[in-house]
Amino acid sequence: MEQEKKKFKLHFPNGAAFFMIMILITAVLTIVIPSGAFERMLDEATGRTLVVDGTFQFLDKEYITFSQVFSSFFRGLIDGADIIAFIFVVGGAFGVITATGAFESGLDTLIRKFNGREGYMIAGIMIALAICGATFGMAEESLPFVAILVAATRKMKMGRITGVAIVVIGIYCGYAAGPLNPFNTGIGQGIAELPTFSGLWLRVVLMIGATVIGIHHVVSYGYKIKNGKMDYLTLNDGELTEAQQSTEIKQLTGRQKAVLVVMLATICIMVFCVLKFGWYLQEISVLFLVMGLVAGLFYFRSLDDTADAFVKGAADMATAIVLFGFARAILVVMQDGQIMDTIVYAMSIPLKNVGGVVAAWGIYLSQGIINFFIPSSTGQAAAVMPILTPLADIIGVTRQTAVMAYQCGDGYWNMITPTQMALVAALGLGGVRFSTWFRYAWKLVVKWSIWTCIVLAIAVVTNYGPF
Repeated sequence: MEQEKKKFKLHFPNGAAFFMIMILITAVLTIVIPSGAFERMLDEATGRTLVVDGTFQFLDKEYITFSQVFSSFFRGLIDGADIIAFIFVVGGAFGVITATGAFESGLDTLIRKFNGREGYMIAGIMIALAICGATFGMAEESLPFVAILVAATRKMKMGRITGVAIVVIGIYCGYAAGPLNPFNTGIGQGIAELPTFSGLWLRVVLMIGATVIGIHHVVSYGYKIKNGKMDYLTLNDGELTEAQQSTEIKQLTGRQKAVLVVMLATICIMVFCVLKFGWYLQEISVLFLVMGLVAGLFYFRSLDDTADAFVKGAADMATAIVLFGFARAILVVMQDGQIMDTIVYAMSIPLKNVGGVVAAWGIYLSQGIINFFIPSSTGQAAAVMPILTPLADIIGVTRQTAVMAYQCGDGYWNMITPTQMALVAALGLGGVRFSTWFRYAWKLVVKWSIWTCIVLAIAVVTNYGPF
């Protein structure tokens, strides 16, 4: 028998494949786009490198070689070695915290205490998840909660989509604003040469507003579903899966309470030392490593089990590291072809003429679109912040404002981005179609965007800094 011919299917490539394509496209662009450069100067007072506006000049064309293109991934990893090490350590440390089950049991405790007061329970859980997203960049680690909350919201007659929304929207209320998020704020500020976690006050304001908007969206839709006013959101509710039916309510043990105390103490120490002593990646990594060891040894009472949990948590970061390396490779190719400054110059021309507030909004909207193609926070930071940093210097907005615009576009638009791994995984676990979710979430993204634009306007007016 003849083998059946496979039909070619057009599909969107996965993250790594997409970055490979983008590297090749960037290599072609180095042939098409003229080479150019700005003059740069070192600000001795702050130690940052500034782009000097009005100094852009076109350069003689330098064509990159095949060797430069194919070595760009390796060189990108080398250039970002400090950030990669930081991601591995943080991932490993919180892998230990997750392995203790403290998060899951704490969530179950909230469900029991607020039985019959659904709105308060949802608000409490979302605030807790927002804090986790805001402080240590919790995202995929929240997926185990989906099954528990889907089962809970089904029993409350609020539909499975509400259970998924509590987790996903709750996390990104804090993750996107990122007051102390090491993965978007920390890395973005590092590339922009800003003090780590500087400008905390406005990101806290941003987070509070986003959390209030998110809670209102989830609770109001939950009650509409319960009252039969949103039947289209329950079309694929079906029956509870076996995994959801067998979900047990777990008690928060004394050891797990101690783990949560250790985590809270770590976050408090980090905030104090970053603001007081200017701690950066190395010092924060040490703190998180100690947190993981203390929590693991106290809970497991075994160095082997603690080490296993740490290694698993670090291994879960491998995908993010690979995407980060590919994103840095795009930057390396642009630098080799000397086209990055040309791109910055081209972007600065329209943005310089629209005023600081509109320019900040333009950066935010562009990041929302870019997020479709680069859904990784670390990858997007590596790809866009080297461009946004000199762009901010030229168009007259602070680098701090540019970082905020990037992280909001990266985070809030994740709610309607089909390439976002955490969202797709959560929808799969909750049994919710993306098309149904999109109808549920797009209005939230609009509301979040309006709030973000208000905060960005405040950032421009107040000269949000330190620079």
